[in-house]
Amino acid sequence: MFRIGAFTDEISQDLAQACHVCTEFGAQGAEIRRVWNTPCQELTDAQVREIKAVVADHGMAVCSIGSPFGKCDIDNPAEVAQHMDFLRRCSDIALELGCSLVRGFAFWDRDQVAEKPWDAMLEAYGPVPGILEEKGTILGLENEASTFVGTAAHARRFLDMLACDRVKALWDPANHVQDPQGRGVPSYPDGYALLKDDLVHVHVKDAAPAPDGGMPNVFLGMGICHWAAQLQALKDDGYDGYISLETHVNPDRFPDELQAKYGRYLSGEGREGASKVCLAWIRDAVAALA
Repeated sequence: MFRIGAFTDEISQDLAQACHVCTEFGAQGAEIRRVWNTPCQELTDAQVREIKAVVADHGMAVCSIGSPFGKCDIDNPAEVAQHMDFLRRCSDIALELGCSLVRGFAFWDRDQVAEKPWDAMLEAYGPVPGILEEKGTILGLENEASTFVGTAAHARRFLDMLACDRVKALWDPANHVQDPQGRGVPSYPDGYALLKDDLVHVHVKDAAPAPDGGMPNVFLGMGICHWAAQLQALKDDGYDGYISLETHVNPDRFPDELQAKYGRYLSGEGREGASKVCLAWIRDAVAALA
């Protein structure tokens, strides 16, 4: 059975407070992206040791390092080289924290091109398998609408091209529907079916069409990502990794429909209240699985 995690920085920059909220709702995994206002690739060794202690003190585990690896311009060799260093550093941090998973992407797609530069992407990823092998880590390739791999179909194609056992699918259904090339392709079952055999991690957030044609993030269960069915499929398919909340919605978007059931959780600074609501929703949705 899968476990529940959360991006700690969506709850608070204070790691102890974020972990406290996670444990309140049964989340066991801390996804580390930015802590104490420091991006993960810039964390010092002393900060990493403190993270390890704080997470352990709350009876949790680090489930992923939310690195920015690959969010760079493919035609900028210096940037690409810098991101390879990010991957090395974040791999070292992951291992120190008892985790083998580092999140990554496949380069900015600033023009939302119809045909992705697959060969150039593969060439730019050339050092990745060697780095992962040397470090003993796994790269979770996240589909992200602002990059060349935005949809499940993009991820499937690039994973097949890479053919690397250390690069797996990090599935984000909301990112899939937010990519213009994912519109009309349901995240579940269609998108999930393409990636389920290579799944290493799942990000949990929701999105819904807006009158202006956009696809903003919304509270869980209020969007088009079919989360109840997606969670059931993950259980049925024997997925045993983490589903990690990436809140990505502010309290001012809290819908009236959720007030009676979850309104009491909407407290705290920033997105803490929204994160509590979403964690409560996940807790209840998991409890309701067949």
